[in-house]
Amino acid sequence: MTKIKICGLMTKDEALMANEARPDLAGVVFAPGRHQVMAEEALVVRKALDKRIPLVGVFVAEPVETILKLVETGTIQMIQLHGQRPIVEVRRLRVAGVPIIQALVGDGAIDQAKDWQNQLRLRRLKEQDSGLEKNQDSDSALANFSGRLAEQAASDPVLANFSSRLDEKSASNFPLANFNGSSDEHPGSNLDLVDFLMVDAGAGSGQRLDWQRLTGLSPTHLFVAGGIQPNNLSDLLQIYQPDFVDVSSGAETKGHKDLNKMVALVAIAHQEERK
Repeated sequence: MTKIKICGLMTKDEALMANEARPDLAGVVFAPGRHQVMAEEALVVRKALDKRIPLVGVFVAEPVETILKLVETGTIQMIQLHGQRPIVEVRRLRVAGVPIIQALVGDGAIDQAKDWQNQLRLRRLKEQDSGLEKNQDSDSALANFSGRLAEQAASDPVLANFSSRLDEKSASNFPLANFNGSSDEHPGSNLDLVDFLMVDAGAGSGQRLDWQRLTGLSPTHLFVAGGIQPNNLSDLLQIYQPDFVDVSSGAETKGHKDLNKMVALVAIAHQEERK
């Protein structure tokens, strides 16, 4: 079953719509743009949102201190990053103990994600051949991630519900295995530090990716975003079934969240049997 995130919530009323639609995740945007909210507005959304639905904060260039405060206050339960941040900043965010999504945006997003997955596979093979034990294998990394999530969930009912709904069987194939961060041998990419990847056509532009090109990309712990609407989500899922889809403007009518569209999107995403 593909899970779904409804992003761009801005008000208490939209949070209440989400409660009725029951997506797996909801999102608030702190970056400049049409859906931008301030910390106080995001907290209103969080308080109105069902505790079983984790709230994702979307950031572009906001300071690390701002992001960490939103985590500490319980406003957000996941972090979504757009753009390339210094590794030292992402390491600081890891200390918060909540999952991190890294968005790859634009025409090259799919190729970038594929290249990174392939490089990581090759790296693991080389380490196995060399008998290296410095970096964890995928099973250990998954256990490490699940353990961190469970520890955080013990005192957070929102994360507790999310943790229980993660499909660990599919997650065992998760490509982003080095959750502890870049090693001295492999210092380069922030992607080594995140828990989920997102491929997005254009950061809220409503444009679509070429879905046919997704087929060579590992779907586990992957979000697909961009141009998804109730009238085309089934088409995407006939071609490719990522762990998550992310919808914002596709859940709206005339710039405002539409309950009927939200309900339809969740129903389509959660349809388990596909031809």
